[in-house]
Amino acid sequence: MLRGKLARRALLIATSATIATLAVTATGAPVRRYPAGTVVYRVPVSEPVVALTFDDGPRPPFTGAILDVLRDQGIVATFFLVGENAERYPELARRIVREGHAVGNHGWAHRALDALSTSAAHDEIGRGARAIREATGVQPRILRPPFGALDDRIRGRRGIAADHGQTLVMWSVETRDWAIRSPREVAVGTLRQVEPGAVVLLHDGGGNREHVVTATRWMVGHLARQGYRFVTVPQLLELAESGRRR
Repeated sequence: MLRGKLARRALLIATSATIATLAVTATGAPVRRYPAGTVVYRVPVSEPVVALTFDDGPRPPFTGAILDVLRDQGIVATFFLVGENAERYPELARRIVREGHAVGNHGWAHRALDALSTSAAHDEIGRGARAIREATGVQPRILRPPFGALDDRIRGRRGIAADHGQTLVMWSVETRDWAIRSPREVAVGTLRQVEPGAVVLLHDGGGNREHVVTATRWMVGHLARQGYRFVTVPQLLELAESGRRR
């Protein structure tokens, strides 16, 4: 009897630890292989997984429409939020987290970090992170620099991003959805570039993104039929870490 109770208790503790680990991963904490200040473009993995990422939101109605597509397909993604947008649309930001997606920092006002003074870059990153935390309850641990603009002050273990505890996440697939308005062209161009461990750059804010909603619906269907599984960026980083341990 005692042995059975101890076994059940051990199982409960293990299960709780697993749930806690998954919760941290889902909300955006980086893993040991990718400490704060590291720059990530794609992740070496042995299985067909891909991370869809959306920048510049939250922005109605496009963020909501994209969330509908992801919910209907039962998949997760990562949203790099602009701080002032998260402050303006907190319920939409909360919906992102509530539906199991990861959130990252995209600065307070989408300003190129390499064009700012050091103090202004600190403010852009820190203020963006605070706004996202206040809107969602999640402290972002991943940062996508607006325009992908970086310099040596930002990157590295002694850089500004590291001071804020944030891993820099770029992308390996450029959809050019900010320039191409045809959903078909966006989808086809993206599908040609995707490979296991890819990080796909899309936009749910910054302008009219109706074509991105349609393109996302087409892309996820095609990729799912090709055997791809969709993960958040933190989950993708964790897969690489797990693979390394094995």
